[in-house]
Amino acid sequence: MRVASGLKMRDPRPGQVRQTQPSGPAPSLSHLAAQFLQERQRDLAPASRRTYRIALEQFAKTCPVPLPQVQPVHVQSFLNSLKGRPFRNRSGQRIHPPASPATYNLKRLALQQFFEWASQRGYLQDPLPTQAIRPARLPARLPRDLDRLLLQRVLQRAQNHSLRYAALIRLMLECGLRAQELLDLTVQDFQISPEGSLLEVRCGKGSKPRAVAVGDPLSELLQQYLSRERGPCAPTDPLFVSQSRCLAYRGRPLTYDGLRHIVLKLTEPEPGHQTPHQFRHSFATLLLDRGVAPEHIQHLLGHTTAAMTMRYTQRANLRAAIARSREILNQGLV
Repeated sequence: MRVASGLKMRDPRPGQVRQTQPSGPAPSLSHLAAQFLQERQRDLAPASRRTYRIALEQFAKTCPVPLPQVQPVHVQSFLNSLKGRPFRNRSGQRIHPPASPATYNLKRLALQQFFEWASQRGYLQDPLPTQAIRPARLPARLPRDLDRLLLQRVLQRAQNHSLRYAALIRLMLECGLRAQELLDLTVQDFQISPEGSLLEVRCGKGSKPRAVAVGDPLSELLQQYLSRERGPCAPTDPLFVSQSRCLAYRGRPLTYDGLRHIVLKLTEPEPGHQTPHQFRHSFATLLLDRGVAPEHIQHLLGHTTAAMTMRYTQRANLRAAIARSREILNQGLV
């Protein structure tokens, strides 16, 4: 099928209808990127929308040609120019390292999705500019969980601070939530029943909802938080809101920066750098240590494939091997 401009249309995805390119001058790359993000708003999680928006804005600013003329060399040049988080070396000089392989792949994926969308509407001709560009090879890394003693200290600090801090930390640790899943929770997602409390994760990664169990201690803590600290709220209101000193932000839904600030505050006395996602890693490894089957953990974490969950099995096996070898070494190897 050919459109008025003579560009060959790609076969649309299942459920999508082919569209012809509008008559008149072709819209700018920035305009098309904004249209793409608007149409994909419901399909993408907030974090993914932000990643896609930043990647497309960066590419639109640096690309020297209009969209129909974009070639793999333009995409590769853009990806090669990506920089990571700057730091200062020992002499005080500001260094901009290359972007990590994960960042490289995220930007490439954002461009690939955009080019597919543009091709389906006749703005781009096959083959896509990203087709010849391979993803960067990611280093093999095991999930970084948190030490049990560190977790106990963090939980104690959170409990001493407020019910809100304790509820946030324990939800990540005892339910294995991603940061954005935690921030998207509403009051009605916490459900109490005689059989036991549940948490409905409606905005999971990839728009995959799931339900996770809530233990009695955490259920009681959440009920106390809602009655004592959360204040009057509707069922559809966010479970956690900002308590910023700035009145412009107070009462609004808690953001990732706000959650990260809480985690940094509670882990400040600890060595290293802790992130909200490490509580999710700890949830998985602690369940494995207690003998929970990997396929059950896969459901609780919302993983698409078993291979994603098996990384935690490797981590648990490594910890068990280290502990056992330490016992033998302490008794004397020879």
